[in-house]
Amino acid sequence: MNGLTSIVLGFAVCLSFLAAPQPGQAADDVTFESLARKMPGFRLISNKPPVPDTVFFDASNQRTSLRDFSGKALLINFWATWCTPVRELPTLNAIAQEFKDAHFKVIAIASGQQVGKNPDAFLKEHELDALNLYKDPHASLMTLFETTTLPTTLLADGSGRILGGVIGEAKWNSKEARAVLAHLAKNP
Repeated sequence: MNGLTSIVLGFAVCLSFLAAPQPGQAADDVTFESLARKMPGFRLISNKPPVPDTVFFDASNQRTSLRDFSGKALLINFWATWCTPVRELPTLNAIAQEFKDAHFKVIAIASGQQVGKNPDAFLKEHELDALNLYKDPHASLMTLFETTTLPTTLLADGSGRILGGVIGEAKWNSKEARAVLAHLAKNP
């Protein structure tokens, strides 16, 4: 067997191990990680850092932080009125409506300066009534997460740990994304 064949076979064995149920895990016991790996563009975070206590603002300009949503799984989306991929927001609005009674919350944060349009007016104009308005005018959270890309979306579990996310636009209505969100809503 040459070196390349050994590497390919070793990689295939590793993949089959990852796909196989782990000891004590039933074949039908699906994990968040196994579902997230199937979602295009989703990146898992291995160290699962806690959500930061960084302040942003709600619609009443009251200070809040991600830690204020303790006990709920979170979909945290950073967006801007001027950013073309705001076409994600109607899907996120539908997700917020669908999971409103679960231990799951969509936190869509208008990040940075909103050139040309007030984010509250933007949400009303586009009938995004299930999304609460949150603002981070200085993009403090984006800076903390070391991203400048809008949109960026992170998922956190109910214990307040960041699980991973998508940089750029995501297909939240895809079969893979829906499986991830449903699992997170049932298992905050």
